[in-house]
Amino acid sequence: MKKNLLIYIPAVLAALAIKIFYRTADSDQLSWILAPTTWWVQILSGIPFEKAPQVGYVSHEYRFIIAPSCSGVRFLLIAFVMMIFSFTHKMDSVRNKVCWLGFSAVFAYIATIFVNGIRITISIYLPIILSEHGYESAWMTAEQLHTLIGTTVYFSLLFVIYNLAGRLCRCFLSSMETTQKNVSSHLLTPAFWYEVMVLGIPALGRWYRSDWAGFWQYAALVVGVCISIVLLVCVFRKVFQSSILCKKSFSK
Repeated sequence: MKKNLLIYIPAVLAALAIKIFYRTADSDQLSWILAPTTWWVQILSGIPFEKAPQVGYVSHEYRFIIAPSCSGVRFLLIAFVMMIFSFTHKMDSVRNKVCWLGFSAVFAYIATIFVNGIRITISIYLPIILSEHGYESAWMTAEQLHTLIGTTVYFSLLFVIYNLAGRLCRCFLSSMETTQKNVSSHLLTPAFWYEVMVLGIPALGRWYRSDWAGFWQYAALVVGVCISIVLLVCVFRKVFQSSILCKKSFSK
């Protein structure tokens, strides 16, 4: 346990430092993540963006700004913390644990840019598509649609990151032991870290300030999307497993 604390404590302190820094940072201070994210969005969307000092990256044609709030720093922290606390204890040497700490930081950074670029591209085009086809609805505001897109993309791809990290973790193991878990672990672990970072910690801040305005509507939407995705994943797994069993039975 002490060996794990040597990794857990620096990881938590680093996450807290980034979170505190992010609260007051402008676009220039966040260029380390905004610039590559914008580059990736331009590739995915074909939309050119111009840098506006201390504002972000602007597309005048689409009236869209990739600002500090779009940086994906919170998702970066979710992925990083999830990787550290989910896999560090599996390694039997301090050297491998330290290497995993550094690898998790780099992997979470790259994964965040990849995922966030997809989210931003969808956030640009989906409202336009819905508007063109007359699907604008009075029961969902632009902010709620933005939350819906962000939660769907981030939460869905967090499962992918978790499973990929589990496979990559084997490279840091001294022995050839497996890192496979049961289905519930593959679903519950990413869900746990997402809900803790997106709802749990902000709820503590709201409680301290006694400010719950708009939080419960936001929480209900986030939880609803997450539950729907988990159910879809479960259904997909069952269908996939059933199809494999049918093929095996048919081959016999």
